[in-house]
Amino acid sequence: MTLPHDLAKGIDSLPEKHPRFELAEGWTDRSQGMWSFRFRARLSTDPSEHMPLWSGWHLVVAGSPTDREIRIYPDAIDGIVATFPHQDFNGEPTEGRPWRTGKPCLERPAFVFRRDGWSGEPQEFEDRLVWYIGRLLRWIDAAAQSQLLIDGDPLELPMLPTADMTRVLGFRETIEDLVWWEGPIPSWGFAGISQVPGARSSVVSNFMGPDRRSIRRVPLSSAIPVDINRVDAVWFTLPALVVFEPWRTAASWAELTRLCASVSVDLPAILSDAGARLRRVQRLKDPQPIYLLVGFPLEEALGGPPQRFHWLAIQNMQLCRRTDVRRGFSGTAAARRAWDAELATSARKLDWVLSANWAPDQLRRRGEAENGVRAKTVLVLGCGTLGAAIAENLVRMGVTQMGVLDCDTLQVGNLSRHILTMTDVGHNKAVRLASRLNMVAPDSNISAFQFSFPPSRQADIDRLKGWDVVIDCTASDAVLRDMATFEWMTERVFISLSMTWGAKGLFAYTASETAFPVVDATERFRAASAVHDAEAIGENAEAIGEMEGIGCWHPVFPASADDVNLWAAVGSKFIRGAILKREKTASLYLQMEDGSVERRDIRLD
Repeated sequence: MTLPHDLAKGIDSLPEKHPRFELAEGWTDRSQGMWSFRFRARLSTDPSEHMPLWSGWHLVVAGSPTDREIRIYPDAIDGIVATFPHQDFNGEPTEGRPWRTGKPCLERPAFVFRRDGWSGEPQEFEDRLVWYIGRLLRWIDAAAQSQLLIDGDPLELPMLPTADMTRVLGFRETIEDLVWWEGPIPSWGFAGISQVPGARSSVVSNFMGPDRRSIRRVPLSSAIPVDINRVDAVWFTLPALVVFEPWRTAASWAELTRLCASVSVDLPAILSDAGARLRRVQRLKDPQPIYLLVGFPLEEALGGPPQRFHWLAIQNMQLCRRTDVRRGFSGTAAARRAWDAELATSARKLDWVLSANWAPDQLRRRGEAENGVRAKTVLVLGCGTLGAAIAENLVRMGVTQMGVLDCDTLQVGNLSRHILTMTDVGHNKAVRLASRLNMVAPDSNISAFQFSFPPSRQADIDRLKGWDVVIDCTASDAVLRDMATFEWMTERVFISLSMTWGAKGLFAYTASETAFPVVDATERFRAASAVHDAEAIGENAEAIGEMEGIGCWHPVFPASADDVNLWAAVGSKFIRGAILKREKTASLYLQMEDGSVERRDIRLD
């Protein structure tokens, strides 16, 4: 294949003579649009045990000329064999490749966003080649001096040799939970793992001691089924994260046993005892534990104090069952204990599973509401288009204790603007919305109230009295009047949100009182709508809107999905401010022709 012009130009831009760089071999076609060249790099500092003075590397390029991806790997013959921080697991070459798997992380953190100018990389390909090689030269110097991770840096876990990236095993460990694990608990035990319905992920839901009695139930969303009697895993704890120098985790069971032994943890004895205890009570149809969970306290910054517990997971663990026999061996209990212990010292490769902390603060690092908002319990009246979208926004931002109320059934026509789907048609809106929101996060606790407001039954009345924040999204004056007469008992934050005619605006009202101030709210709404809605509707109210369908005299509120999403976003921000400030406020947000939003405060003269 003809060498692409940009690659030829790029390699010509490299220095012919450089004290730290030697081009060993030009571009080689690796098929399927991949090219590479081999070079050698020299330290500018003293070599170390794991970093020689000169090391071999391959610069690999893939992608189109307009979007070249550059990676650098250690050479299979004279490249480094150790794994350092900020490097992929440095394993043996994959078939047909002359380089090892240990790609150093040379990009800056902002590279993950894939936007030109954010990462500081040059844009021209030949400049990027020089930039990447320069980054590698600095990387090997830092590696030789053990400066890739220094005290105060965010702690980075060693990269796993292999892991199924399509599956995730979640666990929930908060800062407060660290004290529990440091207390008087067993050093190993069993665990139950719950499958997230419809997902390629599961979560640790129950920790048990060696006697299979529960010692810690993990709080999870009601959407995740938990069987407290199920045993899916064996767990054990380490006093700290342990690695092979400089920064490599175990690739085989024997290597894991060596790491455990370095901190006085006897993994063969743990597996032997675990297998024996299970076999005493094991029935033929009982599930066999297939996971091994390795837990340890972990600091967030290198050199700092431990912040929380962390779990690594290995799947396809195979402990003996009561019926297992081996040719040439007697099927005794002692023999099966020995076979389980042998697993821990075998050369069998570890089948690592991608694990992740599903603690609330970890889940929402990409965006969460303020602590004062997330800590509140919220009742949403009305699960229509606006109410449902706002409820979902709040849950995704961390408001997990929520009730949603609506007596209506979802119709097909609702789907043009509603967050629910065809599978929800014909079902109660509140019930289906709560089901959806409980699947948004593993700590969601959303209750559905499928009755109208105000309820008539005393039991239902009592269920509505304990919420910190009440949000009205019904756009009904009758509901506002009922909110004013309902016996809420104590002061709370009231919020009312309603779209103006044609969804050209959003009216937002809030007050912190013991009863909803309906007179003040409705007067301000009329003051806002006297001008805005009058202009939008016009004088002929009989002619407004289209009908739901042929032969139907039910008018359709004129609004599209983008209008609803806009006002759900604006309304969610209004709610955050209302909860934090607790001030009486009335505002009208108007959508301009260019899509921008203008806010007008509504005051009564």
